[in-house]
Amino acid sequence: MPIATLNLVRLDRRQRDSLQSQLCRQLRQMIISGQLPAGIRLPSTRDLVTQLGVSRNTIVYAFDQLVAEGYLQGRVGSGIYVTDLDLIKTERTLETASNVSLKTKLRISRRAKVSSQVRISPEYETPKIRPFRPCQPAVEHFPIRAWNRARSYALKIGSRELFLETEASGLPRLRRALATYLLDARGVRCDADQIIITAGTQQALSLIGSVFIDRGDPVWIEDPGYLGARAALLQAGARLIPIPVDEEGLTLRTSRPRKPPRLIYTTPSRQFPLGTTMTLSRRLALLEFARANGALVIEDDYDSEFRYLGRPMPSLQGLAFDDCVIYVGSFSKVMFASLRLGYVVVPQHLVEALVKAKEIHDGSAPAIDQATVAMFIEKGFFSIHIRRMRKLYKERRDAFLYEAKKQLSGFLTFPTIEGGMEAMGRLPSDYDDAAVSKRLGAAGIDCPPLSAYSLRAQPPGLVFGFTAFSPSQIRSAIEETSRCLAAHCRE
Repeated sequence: MPIATLNLVRLDRRQRDSLQSQLCRQLRQMIISGQLPAGIRLPSTRDLVTQLGVSRNTIVYAFDQLVAEGYLQGRVGSGIYVTDLDLIKTERTLETASNVSLKTKLRISRRAKVSSQVRISPEYETPKIRPFRPCQPAVEHFPIRAWNRARSYALKIGSRELFLETEASGLPRLRRALATYLLDARGVRCDADQIIITAGTQQALSLIGSVFIDRGDPVWIEDPGYLGARAALLQAGARLIPIPVDEEGLTLRTSRPRKPPRLIYTTPSRQFPLGTTMTLSRRLALLEFARANGALVIEDDYDSEFRYLGRPMPSLQGLAFDDCVIYVGSFSKVMFASLRLGYVVVPQHLVEALVKAKEIHDGSAPAIDQATVAMFIEKGFFSIHIRRMRKLYKERRDAFLYEAKKQLSGFLTFPTIEGGMEAMGRLPSDYDDAAVSKRLGAAGIDCPPLSAYSLRAQPPGLVFGFTAFSPSQIRSAIEETSRCLAAHCRE
């Protein structure tokens, strides 16, 4: 094969591109067009210095670039040659085919397939928080100055320790503060070492599922109920058994089940999404059933701080003298959603197993955030914030109910809202709540259908969150809701 002459190469020092870039571009085009055929040897760099009138480094750098791109190849002791591009294309085709074959052989686990088919929240058209998306705190009223003061206190007290990884169960100071707060506010009876700090409720439920569920174990779950709990328990391999909820809370079977549940998930303080509070007689019956059948009860106490009528009923955990309740809580709704901190209160004999699972899962939550929350509680900022939010949310609840009664009568019926962050409105029995919800979503109103939270057929309804929206936002959004429902009714 003769040596290429490169007589057509023209380099111009007046161009903006460097001489190296010009040489690369022209050689690349000549190879692609076939002017430089595969296998031909290029002149030596020393010959090209004279021919092109450039430095040897310029030529070497250009050749190296084209070698890296695959257009040229060097042969030791022989020189630089043009690569056979057809051969490269064939090799790449074979490589692609090999990768496709490998992908067809690889598979995800059955557990991952289950996870991909379940949702942890309703589907919304936009991530933007619009009226009336449920479970949204009024973040604009969060006391950021108090939060920053708490963080400053935390860093002054334990700055060196906060830059190290803490134990998987969580920062001891936060667990001690929580033990005191939960006893006073919710009647939860526990020592600090029974508390495990998690990255929110979702991780807490996933940890519980991984420790206590074997594939196929029956798990009772409220229906309708929280989608995140359903997803976490399904991923753990549970066989979910939907249990209806009535005006007293989770219903119980009078006869002994053929296969008792391994776990029972419930939201007794304020059932999500129906809003009912489990009565004392039903609570005692549930604990008796759990004891008799060797089941553990998961008490998800997700927003019990916000009670508007009467005193809040103490936690189910406080009634469980024989340690059959796992208590789950979170800061995301009380404070702000991006604070991914929650906690689990575990019976003493189960602490070690859950801590070990936490170690394997992700180790510890960020120590600085934990220390900040601990100081936020110790300095009294937390209690002050809750009282202010309870007052604010009550005002927004009242504004919501007033506008709903005024503009939505005949379309929706709302029960008494004793607490919490959302209201469940019943639609007429012949309505399709999913279709109504979709229509409202197109109009900028996020009201998930009750059917989205249900495993079995339910009377139609819509779930309205009111805590994140001002009275004026509530008024205008209800006006739009009324227009959409009237249009739906006419069709």
